[in-house]
Amino acid sequence: MTHQRIARQTRGFTLTEAAIVLGIVGLILGAIWVAAASVYANLRVKQTSEQILTIAQAVRALHATSTTIPAGINALDVARAGGIPKDMLDDALNPTTVTDVWGGAVNILRGTQVVAGDSFGISFARVPQQPCVDLAVRNSGAGRDAGLLGIANALAYATAFPMDVTTAVGVCPITAVAGNTIVFTFRLRA
Repeated sequence: MTHQRIARQTRGFTLTEAAIVLGIVGLILGAIWVAAASVYANLRVKQTSEQILTIAQAVRALHATSTTIPAGINALDVARAGGIPKDMLDDALNPTTVTDVWGGAVNILRGTQVVAGDSFGISFARVPQQPCVDLAVRNSGAGRDAGLLGIANALAYATAFPMDVTTAVGVCPITAVAGNTIVFTFRLRA
């Protein structure tokens, strides 16, 4: 009789109890996953914002004695001069491509804001919509580069700063995998 009482007291979990525990664990892991993804996305936007400022300063430094940007300027020329962060290059010593954190091409374009070559653009391709909106809002707000003239894509060009989210969505309308190409245009002289 003593043996039967011990057997009843040491029974295991029922399937219902195990399912409830697994469900709770799943919810906790899901919440952690969402939070980690958000932090990772914010880090990518922050890193890209820093890269934009680094590249803008490098282009200005490379052309400090000139009043205009040469017509054939591109990101590889700036990279070879040491003006592109190394984590954006496929090869630090002999780069052949410059890419953003989303795997899209980065390029530098000659601008024509007042006269040919008095400005330049830094373009980032394949930027997903939400990071694109975050980049536009972040880089047009307080503490932005004084020489920032506008933020654009092929369809819209925004010059009113700080940019609100609605305007940024207009600059970053594409939600597809291909993403947006966003261009930050700067004055040569900040």
